[in-house]
Amino acid sequence: MDNNENKNQETELEEVKTEEAVETAEKAVDNADEVEEAQIEKEPVLSFEYDVKNEEEERAFLAFQRKFVYAHNWKITAAFGVVAVLFIVSIVRNPSGYLNWVLAFICLAIIVLTWYNTRRIRKYLMQALKPLEDDKYVFTLYDDSFKIETLPTEEEKQEEDFTPVPPRIVGFEDISLNVLENDEMFIIILKKETIYVLAKRVMNEQQQETLRKTFSELLDSDYEMIDNK
Repeated sequence: MDNNENKNQETELEEVKTEEAVETAEKAVDNADEVEEAQIEKEPVLSFEYDVKNEEEERAFLAFQRKFVYAHNWKITAAFGVVAVLFIVSIVRNPSGYLNWVLAFICLAIIVLTWYNTRRIRKYLMQALKPLEDDKYVFTLYDDSFKIETLPTEEEKQEEDFTPVPPRIVGFEDISLNVLENDEMFIIILKKETIYVLAKRVMNEQQQETLRKTFSELLDSDYEMIDNK
């Protein structure tokens, strides 16, 4: 009897867990549907179709590196530069000191590799993005968020395994967000990891002003005007 009771209890527990898992999954689906429906119901502030040229991607990524990567590179350069100078001074005093030569070379090599890797990453990223140069997107701005959609081509729609790319919806208060603006573009940086480029050539003056006002008011110091370099 005890064994039967234990089996019955285990079965009941498994059924309860299964029901809870199903309820959790259903709630997740419902919440996702609610978010999507709420986004659909919102009245957009502006919306436009755009594309990004490879040269624009490169200039945007260079601006990102200057803003968030170069500072780290300069710290490494300064630290290992000072250490290298100390070893060089030791070499001048005692040229036969083999270890000083090795350590000075290592310090200088670290500095060179730091800057070389920064350039190499940018080069390989641009090569990877080159095939996407002809892709089309839609940027939609709302009062508290924005949405970026990828537009499929007619050829892609006709493919049997075609799956549309889900839109990226970003709330201004839900994520680490920075925006850089120069004469050519708005550079949207999410969590210092993902970069979206909105070239001004695809916008009219009113759209540019709306974006500028929205970003500057909502992001405060995380919005910045930069020079074209």
